[in-house]
Amino acid sequence: MRKVFLTMAAVIAIASASFAQTGKNQLGIGAELGIGTSSGAGTVFGGTAKYLHGVGTAGQVTLTAGAMIDSESEGEAKATATLIPILLGYRHNFNGLYVEPQAGYMMSKFKLKVGGEEVMSGSDGAFGYAIGGGYAFANGLDLGVSFRNTTQTGSSGAIVFRVGYNFSLGGSN
Repeated sequence: MRKVFLTMAAVIAIASASFAQTGKNQLGIGAELGIGTSSGAGTVFGGTAKYLHGVGTAGQVTLTAGAMIDSESEGEAKATATLIPILLGYRHNFNGLYVEPQAGYMMSKFKLKVGGEEVMSGSDGAFGYAIGGGYAFANGLDLGVSFRNTTQTGSSGAIVFRVGYNFSLGGSN
């Protein structure tokens, strides 16, 4: 846990120093589809909101938060897992193409209902990270793919596909 706080403190310090720079500021929303990388892993659906703060001419500090849900049913039993990423990152743009490493906190919640009654639930969280890339079109459309994982024991990660739209909040291009 100490490493998580030290990493977050370092990222926040770097991000704070970068706010003095100028760049393109944006707010993005997107739909996501995640596919687990381990055998038998399910598919998760969800969405995220992303703030992109321009630094320099090609960089943006990013803050991403959202939720992804996986729900499975068998007979009277229904299991629901919710994954909540909160990630700070840096996006470097190359004329539309971009690369975006991220780090932060990922929380997971689990609920099991049988016959409509909740019989088990729980939540956990851990340091999380992602490495991704994509293409941001001039009209705001943003297509991306990333690999996300956590330090939780047994976590195998997921490949996440994102279709989003970035609204301009000003700043220089």
